[in-house]
Amino acid sequence: MRRICDFHSHVYPPEEQANPMFGGDCPLTIEKLLDAHAAAGIEFAVVTCPLHYLRGVPDRECIEKLKRWHEYAAELAQKYRDRIVVFAGAVPTLGEASHREFERAVKEYGFRGCFINSSHNDHYPDEDVARDFWRIAAGRHVAVMIHAPECAFGEERMGMYRLVSSVGRPMDETLSVARLIVRGVFEQFPDLRLIAAHVGGGICEVLPRMDYAYELRDYANFLGSYKPVLISKKPSDYLCQMYFDTASYSPPVVKMGIEVIGIDRMLFGSDGPPLTPLIPRAREIIEQLPISEADRDKIFIGNVEKLLGLRFGLEHAL
Repeated sequence: MRRICDFHSHVYPPEEQANPMFGGDCPLTIEKLLDAHAAAGIEFAVVTCPLHYLRGVPDRECIEKLKRWHEYAAELAQKYRDRIVVFAGAVPTLGEASHREFERAVKEYGFRGCFINSSHNDHYPDEDVARDFWRIAAGRHVAVMIHAPECAFGEERMGMYRLVSSVGRPMDETLSVARLIVRGVFEQFPDLRLIAAHVGGGICEVLPRMDYAYELRDYANFLGSYKPVLISKKPSDYLCQMYFDTASYSPPVVKMGIEVIGIDRMLFGSDGPPLTPLIPRAREIIEQLPISEADRDKIFIGNVEKLLGLRFGLEHAL
């Protein structure tokens, strides 16, 4: 049996599962996650909370909800320690209180990773108030997964045909990763390890444009300012600090991710739950890639084990 870890799967704490929007049948439960994975032949998972319910919530209440997630996450990690690794959650732009809770959770519960949204209430994690979050993550060797929030910039133009989800969210991820690069977060924290969900949103397509914007910064003043310069090399060079997950449901997109970032930095992900019916398709895409079996095993589990410093099924850790 092939060993597979789904890096991209979500669970809500019980209080949020009860939201009326789910009509009494929330897909974001640990039981549904484990059952769906078992049916698809997936033995292990990295479990995160997407934090979408924090939109518009006052800062102090956000911190309390993060604490609640950490308590529940620790319970899940202990109960299902032979099958899952659970990540902390954080909102870097909330400042010192959020940073303290993040560091406390990592120290107390031993989380190896942390989930953040690519933006929160129109603020992005490259902002100065978020720098201590990145200092803690890099200093404690905590991998950070960046994933779209419930909505994104430009949502007022996307209120039809689920365009917020299908278009707005990956574009918000793209913008957030781009800002982290040019605002010098990777430059300042060279030990930082960032996993960009959904093959980086659309970052693969825009990196060449970001590179020439950097290279032509003195010549192309007519395109706008490139000051202050906070990076010492072209934007694509910072990919060495990043990983992508494969949750895209498109073989060409996954192939592009491999070409851009390399096979050793691709992590299998399905985004199920909540998109549980698509889990088999996510697996099938990786199984049909024209790559060696050794490289396939890297995507399915080897890369994430190396990233997190563990072996699923043999080492019990959060």
